Amino acid sequence: MAKKRKPQFKLPEKTCWHLYSLQELNPEKFVKVVGKILKKEYLLIK
Repeated sequence: MAKKRKPQFKLPEKTCWHLYSLQELNPEKFVKVVGKILKKEYLLIK
């Protein structure tokens, strides 16, 4: 039986957020993302 290989690449971390995509996050992730937006580590797209 052949072994499955892991993908060779990883998706980059999402750094640009739209207001509508923030609405879909669970509360814990929402707080982390908004904190990084306020620290200007992430970009908010309106």
